[in-house]
Amino acid sequence: MKRIAPILALLLIGTAACSSGGGAEPSGPVEITIWHGQADIAAKSIEGLVAKFNSTHPNIKVTTDSGGATADAMLPKVTAALAAGTYPDIAYVYGSWAANIARSPKAVDLSTVVRDPKIGWNDFWPNTRQVATVGHKVIGFPAYVDDLTVLYNRKLLAKAGLRPPSPDWTWDDFRTMARKLTDARTQTYGTTWATSGGEETTWTYWPLLWQNGGQILSPDMKRSAFDGPAGVQGLTLLQQMAVQDKSVYIDSSPAEKGQKLFESGRLGLFLAGPWVLPDVKAAKVDYGIAPLPGTNGDHQTISGPDDWVVLDHGSRRVKAATEFLTWLTAPEQQLVWMNDTGSLPTRQSITKLPGYQAYLERYPGIDVVTANLANARQVRPASTKYPRVSAYMAGAITAVLLGRSDPKAALDDAAHKSDALLRVPGA
Repeated sequence: MKRIAPILALLLIGTAACSSGGGAEPSGPVEITIWHGQADIAAKSIEGLVAKFNSTHPNIKVTTDSGGATADAMLPKVTAALAAGTYPDIAYVYGSWAANIARSPKAVDLSTVVRDPKIGWNDFWPNTRQVATVGHKVIGFPAYVDDLTVLYNRKLLAKAGLRPPSPDWTWDDFRTMARKLTDARTQTYGTTWATSGGEETTWTYWPLLWQNGGQILSPDMKRSAFDGPAGVQGLTLLQQMAVQDKSVYIDSSPAEKGQKLFESGRLGLFLAGPWVLPDVKAAKVDYGIAPLPGTNGDHQTISGPDDWVVLDHGSRRVKAATEFLTWLTAPEQQLVWMNDTGSLPTRQSITKLPGYQAYLERYPGIDVVTANLANARQVRPASTKYPRVSAYMAGAITAVLLGRSDPKAALDDAAHKSDALLRVPGA
């Protein structure tokens, strides 16, 4: 997946006015629409599950749609649709956008709904429930959970005379390995970093900040905090790797060419998560998985829980949407989704299902990724301004990786822009 937060149309979400929920409600089967934003294998999986639901629930008909956008670009699509009154009943939304979605009066508060025992709310991992809750408002069902790890190409490491990463490896180890894996003649790179300007650029960086003791925003979320010594230290490492070592493939493509490099055997270390495993397996890469490198023994990672948000088209359709999501997020359906996509279990009980062991065997190393959820101890700020703060930070990271700025100056510029934004009430 995962992880770009566009900055367009954020203000629209608080002013959505149109709704098709008024007037007399029709009789007959309830028709609802879901914008899933998935592509390729994931799209086929969700559409297959929807087809199964429709065949077993004659009183509800769910229509799937990409929403005309990938999951990465769903926020501006949904906010524009809310303003125009053309929004779906259910939308797939990144957890980092929860605060923005919560502002809309059309986002259904599911606080009462999730108390129903058949939903099993407490069975979802705590961090997924935390991200889906903004203040006292539950804005969605947990749709997805992941964490950032390092996939490594076993053959490339062996060719360079390197052993696989140890559980206690450090960022210095990571830098050394990336440098030794880089070969300009064969266009082979040690690692890659996305610079497309969105959340994919920053969310990979935040663990470095956290491991060094830094924070993204102040506790009251009224000023930036990423520009201190911890931020400079983390960004300096990236500068050294990209500018001095030239071991980083700068991936400015929205299509994520860095992943294609890994699949083609020309990338040694890939900071990614379970969402890439189906493609990596299909490419027949001999891969291994390791937790993120650590700082003084701290291997904190970042997790990106996402949500299925319910949008209000009247009580009849809201009820149908929650019934569908109760079914979709149940352990049995989630295990199907996991087997298709390589994603992690959203519920603790899934690990006890009879088919879970086959899932582990299907995706070698996925147990490492699941165990790594214990290292996901912090979440991104639940602030409506976070997406724009993230975009400013993405610009800083990109400038440093391209050698256009030094870490301190780039962070100071991003902090200045962020602080100006954070001072604006309700922006």
